[in-house]
Amino acid sequence: MKRMRLSGTIVMCFILAALAGCGEKAPGPVVMDEAAQEAWEIRLVEMRIDKNEEFMDPERTSLMAKDLPGFEGLNYYYPAPELRFHVPFVAEASLDTMTLVKRKGEEVPYLRMGHVSFSYEGNAHTLYVFGPVDTEAYGDYLWLPFYDATSGTETYGGGRYLDLEVDEAGEVELDFNFAYNPLCDYNHERYNCTLPPEDNRLACALPAGEKLFHLQE
Repeated sequence: MKRMRLSGTIVMCFILAALAGCGEKAPGPVVMDEAAQEAWEIRLVEMRIDKNEEFMDPERTSLMAKDLPGFEGLNYYYPAPELRFHVPFVAEASLDTMTLVKRKGEEVPYLRMGHVSFSYEGNAHTLYVFGPVDTEAYGDYLWLPFYDATSGTETYGGGRYLDLEVDEAGEVELDFNFAYNPLCDYNHERYNCTLPPEDNRLACALPAGEKLFHLQE
Protein backbone atom coordinates (compact mmCIF):
# COMPACT_ATOMS: atom_id res chain seq x y z
CA MET A 1 0.00 0.00 0.00
CA LYS A 2 1.27 3.47 -0.84
CA ARG A 3 2.35 5.76 1.95
CA MET A 4 0.76 9.16 2.22
CA ARG A 5 1.54 12.18 4.36
CA LEU A 6 -1.57 13.85 5.75
CA SER A 7 0.15 17.08 6.75
CA GLY A 8 -0.62 19.92 4.38
CA THR A 9 -3.89 18.41 3.18
CA ILE A 10 -6.04 18.26 6.32
CA VAL A 11 -7.27 21.86 6.15
CA MET A 12 -8.34 21.43 2.54
CA CYS A 13 -10.01 18.13 3.38
CA PHE A 14 -12.08 19.69 6.15
CA ILE A 15 -13.24 22.38 3.73
CA LEU A 16 -14.27 19.69 1.27
CA ALA A 17 -16.06 17.83 4.05
CA ALA A 18 -18.13 20.92 4.78
CA LEU A 19 -18.99 21.28 1.11
CA ALA A 20 -19.96 17.63 0.80
CA GLY A 21 -23.19 18.21 2.67
CA CYS A 22 -24.31 20.96 0.30
CA GLY A 23 -25.67 18.69 -2.41
CA GLU A 24 -22.64 18.74 -4.69
CA LYS A 25 -22.82 16.23 -7.52
CA ALA A 26 -20.36 13.36 -7.35
CA PRO A 27 -17.68 13.69 -10.06
CA GLY A 28 -17.88 11.60 -13.21
CA PRO A 29 -15.02 9.92 -15.10
CA VAL A 30 -11.85 11.82 -15.97
CA VAL A 31 -12.01 13.26 -19.48
CA MET A 32 -8.80 12.53 -21.40
CA ASP A 33 -7.63 13.58 -24.82
CA GLU A 34 -5.82 11.05 -27.02
CA ALA A 35 -2.36 11.85 -25.68
CA ALA A 36 -3.46 11.75 -22.03
CA GLN A 37 -5.25 8.44 -22.52
CA GLU A 38 -2.21 6.91 -24.21
CA ALA A 39 0.04 8.01 -21.32
CA TRP A 40 -2.46 6.63 -18.81
CA GLU A 41 -2.66 3.26 -20.60
CA ILE A 42 1.14 3.03 -20.72
CA ARG A 43 1.33 3.66 -16.96
CA LEU A 44 -1.30 0.98 -16.36
CA VAL A 45 0.42 -1.59 -18.57
CA GLU A 46 3.81 -0.91 -16.97
CA MET A 47 2.32 -1.50 -13.54
CA ARG A 48 0.90 -4.84 -14.67
CA ILE A 49 4.21 -5.89 -16.22
CA ASP A 50 6.09 -5.03 -13.03
CA LYS A 51 3.63 -7.03 -10.90
CA ASN A 52 3.82 -10.05 -13.20
CA GLU A 53 7.61 -9.96 -13.03
CA GLU A 54 7.45 -9.83 -9.23
CA PHE A 55 5.11 -12.83 -9.15
CA MET A 56 7.39 -14.79 -11.50
CA ASP A 57 10.36 -14.28 -9.18
CA PRO A 58 10.61 -17.20 -6.69
CA GLU A 59 12.20 -14.86 -4.14
CA ARG A 60 9.38 -12.29 -4.28
CA THR A 61 6.30 -14.18 -5.41
CA SER A 62 3.08 -14.36 -3.40
CA LEU A 63 1.99 -17.48 -5.30
CA MET A 64 1.75 -20.95 -3.88
CA ALA A 65 4.63 -23.18 -4.96
CA LYS A 66 2.32 -25.31 -7.10
CA ASP A 67 1.20 -22.27 -9.11
CA LEU A 68 4.63 -20.85 -9.91
CA PRO A 69 5.69 -23.28 -12.67
CA GLY A 70 4.10 -22.15 -15.89
CA PHE A 71 2.84 -18.86 -14.46
CA GLU A 72 2.46 -16.40 -17.34
CA GLY A 73 0.68 -13.48 -15.70
CA LEU A 74 -2.31 -12.33 -13.68
CA ASN A 75 -5.77 -11.84 -15.15
CA TYR A 76 -6.94 -8.30 -15.87
CA TYR A 77 -9.83 -6.48 -17.45
CA TYR A 78 -9.09 -4.36 -20.50
CA PRO A 79 -8.35 -0.73 -19.62
CA ALA A 80 -11.62 1.06 -18.79
CA PRO A 81 -11.16 4.85 -18.87
CA GLU A 82 -14.78 5.28 -17.77
CA LEU A 83 -13.75 3.90 -14.38
CA ARG A 84 -11.05 6.46 -13.69
CA PHE A 85 -12.09 9.38 -11.47
CA HIS A 86 -10.45 12.38 -9.82
CA VAL A 87 -12.48 13.20 -6.73
CA PRO A 88 -12.28 15.16 -3.46
CA PHE A 89 -11.13 13.28 -0.41
CA VAL A 90 -13.60 14.18 2.35
CA ALA A 91 -11.83 13.72 5.68
CA GLU A 92 -13.62 12.71 8.85
CA ALA A 93 -14.05 15.59 11.29
CA SER A 94 -12.90 13.21 14.04
CA LEU A 95 -11.24 9.88 13.42
CA ASP A 96 -13.21 6.83 14.50
CA THR A 97 -11.67 3.42 15.09
CA MET A 98 -13.56 0.69 13.27
CA THR A 99 -13.19 -3.06 13.55
CA LEU A 100 -12.78 -4.93 10.29
CA VAL A 101 -12.78 -8.71 10.00
CA LYS A 102 -10.14 -10.92 8.43
CA ARG A 103 -10.96 -13.90 6.22
CA LYS A 104 -10.34 -16.37 9.05
CA GLY A 105 -12.48 -14.43 11.52
CA GLU A 106 -9.93 -12.34 13.44
CA GLU A 107 -10.80 -8.71 14.09
CA VAL A 108 -8.42 -5.83 13.38
CA PRO A 109 -8.81 -2.09 14.14
CA TYR A 110 -8.54 0.59 11.46
CA LEU A 111 -9.11 4.33 11.44
CA ARG A 112 -11.89 5.53 9.16
CA MET A 113 -10.11 8.45 7.56
CA GLY A 114 -12.86 9.77 5.30
CA HIS A 115 -14.75 8.96 2.13
CA VAL A 116 -14.83 9.49 -1.62
CA SER A 117 -17.81 9.78 -3.95
CA PHE A 118 -18.08 9.26 -7.69
CA SER A 119 -20.79 9.07 -10.34
CA TYR A 120 -21.07 5.99 -12.55
CA GLU A 121 -23.88 4.73 -14.76
CA GLY A 122 -26.10 7.60 -13.68
CA ASN A 123 -25.77 6.94 -9.95
CA ALA A 124 -23.67 8.46 -7.18
CA HIS A 125 -21.60 6.03 -5.08
CA THR A 126 -19.71 6.60 -1.82
CA LEU A 127 -16.91 4.47 -0.37
CA TYR A 128 -15.12 4.80 2.96
CA VAL A 129 -11.35 5.10 3.18
CA PHE A 130 -9.24 3.64 6.00
CA GLY A 131 -5.81 3.98 7.53
CA PRO A 132 -3.77 2.10 10.15
CA VAL A 133 -4.22 2.75 13.86
CA ASP A 134 -0.54 2.12 14.53
CA THR A 135 1.25 4.45 12.11
CA GLU A 136 4.63 3.81 13.73
CA ALA A 137 4.44 0.14 12.81
CA TYR A 138 2.58 0.38 9.50
CA GLY A 139 3.19 3.91 8.21
CA ASP A 140 0.70 6.43 6.88
CA TYR A 141 -1.43 5.29 3.97
CA LEU A 142 -4.97 5.50 2.68
CA TRP A 143 -6.62 2.21 1.83
CA LEU A 144 -9.95 1.58 0.13
CA PRO A 145 -11.33 -1.98 0.32
CA PHE A 146 -14.55 -2.65 -1.59
CA TYR A 147 -16.93 -5.21 -3.04
CA ASP A 148 -18.84 -4.78 -6.27
CA ALA A 149 -21.17 -6.92 -8.37
CA THR A 150 -18.20 -8.81 -9.87
CA SER A 151 -17.00 -10.03 -6.44
CA GLY A 152 -17.12 -13.80 -6.24
CA THR A 153 -17.65 -14.33 -9.96
CA GLU A 154 -15.11 -12.47 -12.09
CA THR A 155 -13.13 -10.99 -9.20
CA TYR A 156 -12.05 -12.24 -5.77
CA GLY A 157 -14.97 -12.98 -3.44
CA GLY A 158 -13.21 -11.28 -0.54
CA GLY A 159 -13.27 -7.94 -2.35
CA ARG A 160 -10.54 -5.85 -3.88
CA TYR A 161 -8.32 -3.00 -2.71
CA LEU A 162 -7.20 0.41 -3.92
CA ASP A 163 -4.37 2.56 -2.55
CA LEU A 164 -5.05 6.29 -2.53
CA GLU A 165 -2.91 9.39 -2.11
CA VAL A 166 -4.23 12.89 -1.46
CA ASP A 167 -2.74 15.61 -3.66
CA GLU A 168 -2.12 19.24 -2.68
CA ALA A 169 -5.65 20.18 -3.79
CA GLY A 170 -7.16 17.64 -1.40
CA GLU A 171 -8.17 15.25 -4.18
CA VAL A 172 -7.38 11.63 -5.00
CA GLU A 173 -7.14 9.62 -8.19
CA LEU A 174 -9.83 6.97 -7.81
CA ASP A 175 -8.90 4.63 -10.63
CA PHE A 176 -10.51 1.20 -10.46
CA ASN A 177 -8.20 0.01 -13.24
CA PHE A 178 -5.58 -0.23 -10.48
CA ALA A 179 -7.83 -2.29 -8.17
CA TYR A 180 -5.97 -5.35 -6.96
CA ASN A 181 -6.76 -8.58 -5.16
CA PRO A 182 -5.87 -9.35 -1.55
CA LEU A 183 -2.97 -11.77 -1.32
CA CYS A 184 -5.38 -14.48 -0.14
CA ASP A 185 -6.44 -14.93 -3.76
CA TYR A 186 -2.95 -16.18 -4.60
CA ASN A 187 -2.10 -18.08 -1.44
CA HIS A 188 -4.91 -18.76 1.02
CA GLU A 189 -2.61 -20.86 3.21
CA ARG A 190 -0.04 -18.12 3.76
CA TYR A 191 -2.20 -14.99 3.92
CA ASN A 192 -5.17 -13.93 6.04
CA CYS A 193 -6.57 -10.81 4.39
CA THR A 194 -8.87 -8.14 5.74
CA LEU A 195 -12.37 -8.08 4.25
CA PRO A 196 -14.06 -4.83 3.20
CA PRO A 197 -16.85 -3.54 5.45
CA GLU A 198 -20.43 -3.95 4.25
CA ASP A 199 -20.67 -0.16 3.90
CA ASN A 200 -18.23 -0.50 1.01
CA ARG A 201 -20.36 -2.95 -0.97
CA LEU A 202 -21.45 -1.58 -4.35
CA ALA A 203 -24.47 -2.99 -6.17
CA CYS A 204 -23.01 -2.06 -9.56
CA ALA A 205 -20.27 -3.94 -11.41
CA LEU A 206 -16.87 -2.29 -11.82
CA PRO A 207 -15.27 -4.30 -14.64
CA ALA A 208 -11.76 -2.88 -14.29
CA GLY A 209 -8.53 -3.88 -12.63
CA GLU A 210 -7.55 -7.33 -11.49
CA LYS A 211 -9.69 -10.44 -12.00
CA LEU A 212 -9.65 -13.71 -10.09
CA PHE A 213 -6.33 -15.53 -10.21
CA HIS A 214 -8.09 -18.78 -11.06
CA LEU A 215 -10.89 -17.72 -13.40
CA GLN A 216 -13.95 -19.93 -13.64
CA GLU A 217 -14.20 -21.64 -16.98
